Amino acid sequence: MTVMLAAGCRTPFTATGGSLAGWHPVDLSAAVMNEVIRRGGIDAESVDEVWVGCAEPVGAQGANLARAAVLSAGWPEHIGGVVVEAAETSGSAALHGAVAAIESGSVGAVVVVGVSVASIVAPGASALGRAYGRPWGDGPAARVAEFGGLLPPPRAAEATAGLLGIDRAQQDRATTRSLENRRAASTTGLVPVLTHPGTRFNAVRATLVTSDEHRGLNDDPADLPPLFVADGTVTSYSFAPPVDGAAALLLTRGDPTRATADRHTAAADAPARHAAGRRPAAAEAPAGHPAAADAPARRTADRRTADRHAADRHTAGGDANGRGAAADGLGLAELVGTGRAAANPLDAAGGVEAALAKALSQTGADPSDITRWEITETTAAGFLSVCHRLGIDPMSANPDGGTLGVGHAGAAEELRLSVDGVSASAGGDWVAAISAGTTGSAATLWRLLA
Repeated sequence: MTVMLAAGCRTPFTATGGSLAGWHPVDLSAAVMNEVIRRGGIDAESVDEVWVGCAEPVGAQGANLARAAVLSAGWPEHIGGVVVEAAETSGSAALHGAVAAIESGSVGAVVVVGVSVASIVAPGASALGRAYGRPWGDGPAARVAEFGGLLPPPRAAEATAGLLGIDRAQQDRATTRSLENRRAASTTGLVPVLTHPGTRFNAVRATLVTSDEHRGLNDDPADLPPLFVADGTVTSYSFAPPVDGAAALLLTRGDPTRATADRHTAAADAPARHAAGRRPAAAEAPAGHPAAADAPARRTADRRTADRHAADRHTAGGDANGRGAAADGLGLAELVGTGRAAANPLDAAGGVEAALAKALSQTGADPSDITRWEITETTAAGFLSVCHRLGIDPMSANPDGGTLGVGHAGAAEELRLSVDGVSASAGGDWVAAISAGTTGSAATLWRLLA
């Protein structure tokens, strides 16, 4: 069964304590959820499930953030939500879980969200509840004790880079390139959002945020001291700070051959199909109302019709105004491969070679077929280590810059790789979105349709 990327979008990524600091993670997730279905041209009742990737599902991001976001977005109450936490690969794990659900035939349309509002829930928050015990206990720690014990991800990236001969100068050059390219890039998948009324910065209240908040260039990064150890190579320059942001993808089942052939003609009559397919959400009827009594039967009877309209709109990529995903800068894409793997917990590359091999094995392709590489850059050391392991020229990866140019938005960053990578690609291109860290790695492969 084919899984299609019908639409994608993301918020700007902004520094902690900055323009998006007042947004609650649930509300920020709901905002991108509503925008992604608008771009995909479907109504909320056509969505079967919402999957959310979140590396820190505690506090404001806990208690099933996905379900809370469904309700906050005003979507029908029958839509369920799933939260996935897989550390550095939380966004990819949620995406891959949604893909599996579609491929199983149990659902037809899924919205996948990645979110991190570090201003409210700081990185590492889920491991700070010492009263409940250490999350890794003594077992994993004892497993690598003789090799120096468990290390924080940035420190592990530094150690991995050292073993691969990646020095500080290389890391600084990679960071500078990322910063410069990110500043020069234009992002068509970005959704302008208002600074939330709850922000504590009154001077910028209700200001429209239309771009990422880029990090500053350092005149001479060689002057900065090492961040972790005296003879280390990672500095504050080559380390991506946490930022706030959310991203969303709309996945549907579909036929890429039909989608390619019918895309332009179907988009022309999308408004009529959209209007015909609309109906009041049964969940909106209050208890005791006559409409509520027959809601289950009506949902069953109407689902085939709604699914047919949804499938037509997915194929067309059109919304109620005949403006489809392509009009928003995101070309229709087919998901062609996914893979996840892990490695020694001291290895910051997380078995990325195995993850990519699994994804490629589903396609019959090889790395030379990939035209655009999007790779996470929590640290320049980690990014360069992944490139080394995959045999990729770092100068060819992340052509529009990466995480180091803005900051790391957790699971939202993983989905950004796909949103930005696909939106900047053309028909026939292959896009690889790669994330990796000490707890594992993930690879997602997209093929742009003509």
